[in-house]
Amino acid sequence: MKYSEFNQFIRPDVAGAPDFLIERMVRDVCIDFCQRTDVYIAEPEDVIILKGLTEYEVTIPIGTELNHILDIYDNRTLLKATSYNRLLQVLGNESIQGRPRYYAMRDNDIFYVAPVPDASYTYRVLYSLKPSSDSISLPNTITRENRQTIVKGTLARMQSMNGQSWTSLNMAQINAQAYESEVGRIHREAKYGFTGGALTAKYREFI
Repeated sequence: MKYSEFNQFIRPDVAGAPDFLIERMVRDVCIDFCQRTDVYIAEPEDVIILKGLTEYEVTIPIGTELNHILDIYDNRTLLKATSYNRLLQVLGNESIQGRPRYYAMRDNDIFYVAPVPDASYTYRVLYSLKPSSDSISLPNTITRENRQTIVKGTLARMQSMNGQSWTSLNMAQINAQAYESEVGRIHREAKYGFTGGALTAKYREFI
């Protein structure tokens, strides 16, 4: 669903606001929503871990950014998430090799494993995405389930703007509370299990 398609649901409550502003606010809310809920989930990707190499990446479609690595596993091993600082401690001077037991992210592009792999392994990586700052849409699979939440979040931001004809601090607070409540609920469902609402899409394997 294109961000511009949200205009019809938002414009009646922010009369006088230009379309480009509404679309920009919708995009910003979609980024925040996906970042905080992990609801935009890609199909698990097989990543080949190579002997001696600790740095890897997954395939990210155009218009998105890597949000979080949720799990890395194979049929025998589930890697444990840790902080990047802790991972550096495990790596030490990288003289000790073994089967990877930990992973960490330093930024939203690359993940790292430790200890240094002593052989080649294939791990399945489950990760979430968020729209990029230059994106123009969010998949229908997500917007169909969460349109009202995105609308509430957008209205909260726009109605709290100072000195605009559509400014309404009371309504901004009401919409912000509704948005935050839904974000919390959806995050719990995405983390602990739910049916529907998450997007899966298959991309090429990264080697």
